[in-house]
Amino acid sequence: MRNFRPLTASIIFLSLLIGACERSEPEAGSPETKAPKSHTRLVSRSCWFKTDDSWPATQCFMMEVPEDYAHPTRRKIRFPVIRFRANNPAPNKTPLLHLGAGGPGASMGLEPENASDWLWLNYAAMTVEDGRDLIVIDPRGTGMARPRLTCSEFIDDAQTAFQRKLSPEEESRVFAFSMERCYSRLSKDADMAQYNSSVIARDVDELRKRLKIDKLDLYGVSYSSRYALTYARDYPDSVRALVLNSAVFPNIAYTQQLAQDSLAAYERGLKHCIEDKKCNSRYPDLRRRLENLVQTLDEKPRTVSIKHRYSNQPYPFVLTGQRLLRVLFQALYNENFYSELPKLIEGLENTGDEGLEPAQKSIGHFMEIVLDPYFGDAAGVSHFCYEEAPFVDFDQARASAASTGILGGAVRSDLNLLQLQCRIWAIPAAPLLESQPIATPAPVMVLHGGLDPVLSADDVDSARKALPNHQWLLFPQLAHDIISASSCAEKAAARFLDNPKSDQTEPTKLCRQQELADQVKEEQETPPQSDDTQAPSVGIPAAESSP
Repeated sequence: MRNFRPLTASIIFLSLLIGACERSEPEAGSPETKAPKSHTRLVSRSCWFKTDDSWPATQCFMMEVPEDYAHPTRRKIRFPVIRFRANNPAPNKTPLLHLGAGGPGASMGLEPENASDWLWLNYAAMTVEDGRDLIVIDPRGTGMARPRLTCSEFIDDAQTAFQRKLSPEEESRVFAFSMERCYSRLSKDADMAQYNSSVIARDVDELRKRLKIDKLDLYGVSYSSRYALTYARDYPDSVRALVLNSAVFPNIAYTQQLAQDSLAAYERGLKHCIEDKKCNSRYPDLRRRLENLVQTLDEKPRTVSIKHRYSNQPYPFVLTGQRLLRVLFQALYNENFYSELPKLIEGLENTGDEGLEPAQKSIGHFMEIVLDPYFGDAAGVSHFCYEEAPFVDFDQARASAASTGILGGAVRSDLNLLQLQCRIWAIPAAPLLESQPIATPAPVMVLHGGLDPVLSADDVDSARKALPNHQWLLFPQLAHDIISASSCAEKAAARFLDNPKSDQTEPTKLCRQQELADQVKEEQETPPQSDDTQAPSVGIPAAESSP
């Protein structure tokens, strides 16, 4: 799901470098054979990032497609395609296409300064080390795609706004103005209605044709799982299997229940300590303390000096209660933060700088998302306003938010801003189809974390039942992005891709039990920190797969 940053965008056109060093990939058959007239092309080029001998054979491309398929001769756009070749290719194994980092709008990290072996190593067990090619893309509008629809207006305004004490109303006005300027600039050179899941599914099928692959295995994490489901719906004959990691389902209107889901996320974070006798003794009455802290910071904000990757100097972040709630929600995407939450609350209760490190780290991570120049947040707005907002009853969502008390304050402001951004974007709404369950007959593996802050495990458990041919693996002690957090999850996905009919519940359960036991052993062997009593870790052995 989206790594939320207030939404705005900018457009960055094709660099001269791309035009200077690219060449069209030849069609299959004789080099002299002319391909049928097409409005798409796959352009091979030298990779723009460094590799070394430890990498698999790597090919880089830019895929050129019409921005609007209804008018294919008009403006063209491009998105990057990276193909990592299997070390020992198995002729019967379908390539796995990774559909991007989610968000919507998040970058995969393909940029020259960000690309690393993580791009393939994180998925090696189910691809290049298992005889299967891995193909990675940034979807249109994001990361290395051209244009990249990023709101530089928001980035500039946020740099200033978060150094000032602003009320929620003042902050909303700042970012509303950012969005207005962003849309005014971008809409001159981009059709903002052409950035959504169904169009990205069309892009993927055009790519499949250019790669001359009959059927694809699809991998979607967070929002990109919606791309996988949409593709399976729209191109059923071109998909073999799907792996959905922290899945997003089109029939769940997440904004409708954002307030309750956010409150539940905070409560899970607090419950992690409250239900642990040792932690609760060390950090008693944690919920009341968090509520008091939010109220205190709203009345008297505190400046916390942080460091983040987009500045060489310390950044004086003015922490209000509502900003703290946003920081905490983002931090709860990672299960490792749960043991830090009590320390963060206590550190901010102190008047001095002692104990501020957990807060500084969490705020720094939040600001790196806010200021990320590769985040295609304007493309994300287009997704939201096309395929989710039309199916949200905002009045009902606000009424629900009104009952969430002091911990729901940030959501109450965000709901107004989310609705306003769609008035600014003024793009057509999606047809009703885009809010309906997708019942693809293709084999599907659904991996989900019980601590996921934005995608309720109960909601996903209900939604996945519309899939007639699927496996469900729930990891109660993990949050968002299961495969990055557990090697057992990746091994399960690898076995599933090799044989989608084989039930992975029991082997994953046994693997996860051992993985958690190893984590506990490692923690016990780690020298204790300065605190006499530490908050609990998430490493408690448990059977994590659903039966």
